[in-house]
Amino acid sequence: MKRLVLLISVMFLFPVSMEVFAQQTTQDKPKETVVSYEVPGMNDVIVKRDIPYLESSDSALKMDVYYPPGFDFKRKIPAIVFVFGYTNEGQLKTAKHQLRTWSAYTSWCRIVAASGMAAIVYETIEPENDLESLIQYITSTTGNLNIDIGKIGAYSCSANTPTEMAYILNDPDCIFKCAVAYYGIFLTPDFNNLTTIDSLSQNMGFVTPRLSEPGLWNKNIPLMIVHAGQDLVLLTESLTSFVEKAIVQNLPVTLMIHSDGIHAFDLYTDNDTTRQIIKNTLEFWKFYLK
Repeated sequence: MKRLVLLISVMFLFPVSMEVFAQQTTQDKPKETVVSYEVPGMNDVIVKRDIPYLESSDSALKMDVYYPPGFDFKRKIPAIVFVFGYTNEGQLKTAKHQLRTWSAYTSWCRIVAASGMAAIVYETIEPENDLESLIQYITSTTGNLNIDIGKIGAYSCSANTPTEMAYILNDPDCIFKCAVAYYGIFLTPDFNNLTTIDSLSQNMGFVTPRLSEPGLWNKNIPLMIVHAGQDLVLLTESLTSFVEKAIVQNLPVTLMIHSDGIHAFDLYTDNDTTRQIIKNTLEFWKFYLK
């Protein structure tokens, strides 16, 4: 797969309010919304639900795993983890339901599973710590999930992206072999709107782990960054800042731009460009997890 790196420029520099951001994030849309893409077998995938991955004396955090239709549980397959940066409380506050059961994510999971990989979604109270616990469970023999632990990729979007990127770029023990981020927030150390992001996070219930200095980033994990051309300026600024630094650090970055795509274009911009980007995303995962 060829690596494509493009630079984008910020054309307009207007402030963004919490209300505008909330209106344009995926978490503020109706739960019946599904991804604007279909593959054969989506309705025939196998789903194992409510698997406890982190237990305490009085409660448990659960995960769902989607497998290809007719999957042979004698073998192991690659998997995609859908990383969440919203706490369960934040998900209910902002989205009125848990993300792992929202049709936007269940449709993504069905697309991934019908394309020959497993897809994982999960509950979270402390996103950073719970992601580590989830990975520990997946990679342990206790999990017994038929996942090839040497072939795990990741996906995030919007305000979930800081949690994904902090793990991928800051943690030297990151197990993800590749990762995708759609219209995400990138919290580089010198991003000049960190205070605004922190205010948004408190209002909407997502966490904001910072990226380390660029010179300390992990440099061997291929990334696909997807920009919505009609996105909020705040998100465009953060993505631009990150991509510029990633290029300087020679990170393996593929940048795709949906020129007329809005925030959450995979759900709300139903056109050929959207479908091509989703197709390219699946090919990206398959290439690096083969």
